[in-house]
Amino acid sequence: MNNRNLKTSSLTEAAMMTGILVIIAFISQFLLSFLMFFYSMPAIILSKRKGLKYGTMSLISAGLIISMLLGIQTGIMYLILYTPLAVALSYGAVKDEDPYKTVIYGALIFIVSFAIIMLVMQSVMGVNYIQQMIKMYNESFNISRELIAKTGGNLNSAQYQQMMDNVNTMSESMNLMITQMFPALLIAAGVVISFINYAATCKIAKRFKIYLREITNFASFSFPQSFAIAMAALLITSFLLKYLNLNVQAIQLNIIMICYMAILVQGFAVLQFYLLKWNISKTLRIVIIVFVVFNPAISQVLTILGLIDLILDLRKLRNKLV
Repeated sequence: MNNRNLKTSSLTEAAMMTGILVIIAFISQFLLSFLMFFYSMPAIILSKRKGLKYGTMSLISAGLIISMLLGIQTGIMYLILYTPLAVALSYGAVKDEDPYKTVIYGALIFIVSFAIIMLVMQSVMGVNYIQQMIKMYNESFNISRELIAKTGGNLNSAQYQQMMDNVNTMSESMNLMITQMFPALLIAAGVVISFINYAATCKIAKRFKIYLREITNFASFSFPQSFAIAMAALLITSFLLKYLNLNVQAIQLNIIMICYMAILVQGFAVLQFYLLKWNISKTLRIVIIVFVVFNPAISQVLTILGLIDLILDLRKLRNKLV
């Protein structure tokens, strides 16, 4: 009898979470589009409470209902893109894995799911995702050019030309990033979305008295020393690939971008380490970090600091793995 009651309770809670997931999809579709990035949170909480089976069941049910109510295209996005991410994060939470490993699970699954979505769009709907992005950004830059042209009467010729040059430079940079560095950007997006989902779920789970291993002690975060060796090996390999008539420039750009982002994260960890070591107050730490984030020059210094730490182990954390 107890088992039957437990199963009934679990199914009831799964049904409630299914409804919440559908509501999130509706709000994301018509009001707050950014809310879709937090689609995983209810499933993680349900999986931690009742088990991964019920969390997965709730996600699949919600995906099917979304397909019926909001259309096949929207349903496919939730079923293929966000459902696997939620399952991966839920798996890490249920297994009580290290938070950083859980984030990596989610990021890897998100990257694979996004690649599948692109293939589905290309093969079924004939839509090239990258070309669509380029078209969308080009249209936005064209609108900017038109606005500058309409208000150009209030500017002298030098100011007008400077503004046009700035728009053209931004347009070329954006096209380069989309066409050449899309894989690196996708990896970064996967890590960020996975991290935000897990961190936000940890905060909300406390209100339901659910224990999740929190992402703490970022000051002790460090990539293994072998990471630098691996990245160097990849760069050397990319130079050899030119003999296979591959787009070596694009490969090298993506490797460099991934290295840059990883070393920047390492630099932030070093910064956090010393801010704690010097007993800087929490409020001031937040102000300093926000200042660094929005100051490109300081961020460049932080990448150098991260690289030095990766090589020389400034924090004495040698062999500490993520």
